[in-house]
Amino acid sequence: MTIAAPSYDADFYSDEFIRNPWPHYERMRELGSVVWMPQHENYALTRYEALESALRDHETFISGKGIAADARGNELTLGIRNGAASDGERHALIRSVTSEPLLPRALEDVRASIESAADELVDAFVDKGEFNLMEKFASYMPLSIVTKLVGFPDFGRDNMLRWASAAFDLVGVQNARGSAAVEVFAEMRQFLMNEIRPENLIPGSWSRRIFDMVEAGKLPPEDTLVAIRNYVTPSLETTISAIGQLVYRLGKNPDQWALLQQKPELVRGAVNEAMRIGTPARSLARHTSRAVEVDGITIPENARVMMVFASANRDARVFPDPDRFDVTRPPRRHLSFGRGIHMCIGVHLAELEMSSLLNAILARVKEIRVGEPTMILNNTLYSFATLPAQFIS
Repeated sequence: MTIAAPSYDADFYSDEFIRNPWPHYERMRELGSVVWMPQHENYALTRYEALESALRDHETFISGKGIAADARGNELTLGIRNGAASDGERHALIRSVTSEPLLPRALEDVRASIESAADELVDAFVDKGEFNLMEKFASYMPLSIVTKLVGFPDFGRDNMLRWASAAFDLVGVQNARGSAAVEVFAEMRQFLMNEIRPENLIPGSWSRRIFDMVEAGKLPPEDTLVAIRNYVTPSLETTISAIGQLVYRLGKNPDQWALLQQKPELVRGAVNEAMRIGTPARSLARHTSRAVEVDGITIPENARVMMVFASANRDARVFPDPDRFDVTRPPRRHLSFGRGIHMCIGVHLAELEMSSLLNAILARVKEIRVGEPTMILNNTLYSFATLPAQFIS
């Protein structure tokens, strides 16, 4: 007997939902592991175990038909041979080529420069009064270091953050934000097609390396720009969001800050707890390659399924007292980076940036003070637009 999925009639991409999503996620989880979102004609996976299982089952929950939450978004993003929206051997090849400089052993080459930049950044704000942490602090490392590692010419470096934000709007739905993102996304596409040539890239950069791999016969020429584009979207906005969450949660939870001061070995736990409780990418979609049963609900073939990472990361079945920021939770249990073959390639870089910043704060700051944040309104991202903060020595 086929049981229909319970329905949750809310606009996942409305301003109201984005500003305060947590009560929605709780109600969705209460309905079940699978809910039907009638306003978007999507299924949604809301609980941890169901979502983790689906992320690992890449043959059933496929990315090759697009990862946006509506048909138009998938049509637009697939039109440029999207590497993230791919499956099988092609996905494995693109991932192996793009992920190599982001693996832990490769990042050791840039660890010293990242740690030095973190030290200098924290020094600049200690005892200097209130500042907007998102603008002046959280964005500094991704924009000053990561953009150079990607290796674009000046116009590309100056616009990477804007392009990444537009891409996250586009893989939601084509509401006003999604529609406005189309033009920005087209600008990025034209830049990649017209300006990305070996001679325009920083020697030794990640993007220049892709051309070397093509020349060596390790990547098809038609996937050159696809591989390079994979460095644009995931390497900036999500890390900026997570840095904002990390400082905000430590400022709002002085007991956890005190514990971290006593036990700096918990830095990795604090970093990952910020990723869990703030979950930078709320949801990305998959399509079913076959009918599949999830906790008694049959999802039909070729259905669009929203992977609601932010909901699963607050599932009390896995995370006791899930709304509490707790730096002692097991690191990396959360699903913010995904699971399986599509797990975010930037996971190690994000952890390195955030851990370096937190170690620098621990060495210099006695008290973190934060005010009330304002939210960025983005279809996919959950991030602060502003966050008043002070670092007191």
